[in-house]
Amino acid sequence: MGSKEINLKAKDILFEEGDQSKSMYLIKGGAIRIFKRKGEGKIEIETLRSGQIVGELSFFDGQPRSASAEALVTTELIEITRTALDAAMTQAPEWLVSLIKTVTARLRSANNRIRILENVSTEYDVDKHGNRTKEYTFITMAELLRFSTAIVAVGSRYGKNQSAEGIEFSSALLEKFGSQILQVPSAKVVSLIEVFKSVQILRGDLILTDIRFVDQFIHFLNEQNLTAHEKRQEISMNGFKVLTLIVQNRAEASPLTEGIERLNIGPAIKAAAIPLSFAQELLDQGFIKNITLVSGEEILVDYDGGNIIFMYRAFWLLTELEKLNHQKRKG
Repeated sequence: MGSKEINLKAKDILFEEGDQSKSMYLIKGGAIRIFKRKGEGKIEIETLRSGQIVGELSFFDGQPRSASAEALVTTELIEITRTALDAAMTQAPEWLVSLIKTVTARLRSANNRIRILENVSTEYDVDKHGNRTKEYTFITMAELLRFSTAIVAVGSRYGKNQSAEGIEFSSALLEKFGSQILQVPSAKVVSLIEVFKSVQILRGDLILTDIRFVDQFIHFLNEQNLTAHEKRQEISMNGFKVLTLIVQNRAEASPLTEGIERLNIGPAIKAAAIPLSFAQELLDQGFIKNITLVSGEEILVDYDGGNIIFMYRAFWLLTELEKLNHQKRKG
């Protein structure tokens, strides 16, 4: 049989770098990212979409796959086998066969130069002392900042059908703006869209639910970048859990003065089995203003009612991003 349909789920591998090529693929729907593995991380090369061909270089020149291919979302492909190609090539004139081989060789040479540039762009985490660590970072804070800027730019300039639900705009336009103008690799743009959807800032295809938050988040990231690493606001996963408990139980808080609220988090902390030290972490990092320990059942925290919501949403986003980076490190 010359060709057949293939259906992939998100994260399914189509082929691995070094595999021998037996087919190339036409994408009917979905998205395939092309990447190279580097240590425990991955170097993004490009994202291919509906109507494009995947794996044609190795298919034509007979060399092993030069990179790996993975489905970013549910993807439909048509597999074109060697048998189908041979049948078509027997009908093609000699000059066309020669042309295909020449173009393939030049494309492979260009791809090799692109991969060298991708290697140079690899970035790593920084520890609390400001030293570069060996942990590969899939999406950096600089890329998050540029992507957030793309959301505000596209939403404010090209948004339509504004309503209480948010601002509607094209996901394709956001991907184009983020990758071509702000230089965030297209595969990372796709991943960031999913992260922003997971924290309900984006939804559907696409609605921006709160442009003011994203604008405020950009200013927050800028301030973080300008602050010495040891003075930046950072919390652990358990610290974020305590922050989440505060936001979830705000309806039970009592107002104090000038927007400050007081909440007893004792029962919630006990039910979640989170050590009190992680509430202290929020105090040390400036998320809350005071802790009063009355008893094990009465732990009073004071906080700015308006600011606590923004900090929760910002660090929910940063927490999901760190989960993604951790997943990419595991490979």
